[in-house]
Amino acid sequence: MVERQKAGAVRLPARGHMPRMRVLVVEDDDDTRRLMEIELGEAGYDVIAALDGQHALRLVKTARPKVLLVDLGLPLMSGDEFVRRWRASADVKDVSVVIVSGREDAAEVAETLGIERVIAKPFRIEDLLATVAQCAHPVV
Repeated sequence: MVERQKAGAVRLPARGHMPRMRVLVVEDDDDTRRLMEIELGEAGYDVIAALDGQHALRLVKTARPKVLLVDLGLPLMSGDEFVRRWRASADVKDVSVVIVSGREDAAEVAETLGIERVIAKPFRIEDLLATVAQCAHPVV
């Protein structure tokens, strides 16, 4: 179960101050995917969604997102396989990948892929938004 953000919380980025950053959500669970799309969209991000790794590979080539939120347990092609194929076939510079998964081995899989950010399911919307904001505005 995913918790909704509390009313009155601060959201980033501020609308009208910068172009909307594109985020690709790769999630097969309809409820989780819709919630992520709604909350990220309301926070000012341009959100596109894929239902599986194959769909994500097609979208990522044309959509050119700056952040990928990837579930590991996907049909047709797993999230880790998607990341491997995407990295082998695309310019991945300046794109952040975040694993969003309920798998017990998510942190280990992320580490083998060289991914530092992992959000465990169930997650809090505040944590998701904060992580995406960190990707958008990394601390140097």
